[in-house]
Amino acid sequence: MHEYSIVGALIERVEREATARHATRVVRVHVRLGEFAGVEPELLATAYDTFRERTVCEGAPLVLDRVPGDELVLQRIEMEVPDV
Repeated sequence: MHEYSIVGALIERVEREATARHATRVVRVHVRLGEFAGVEPELLATAYDTFRERTVCEGAPLVLDRVPGDELVLQRIEMEVPDV
């Protein structure tokens, strides 16, 4: 199940982005998933729910936008950042 390694990389990326922006929390993670990407959406969602505990993504639901094609893209990270 490569969905677990995909989620591991996804959470690492979100953590780097949140740290770089001094985010206080991640609110939501949006991923664009192509129907031919070779990724099972249900397994990806289950893996995310399992591995997000005790990470910056703990309270952030995963939003999967299903699209035609074969892409797998971290589309958007919604996070709270302090006023600068």
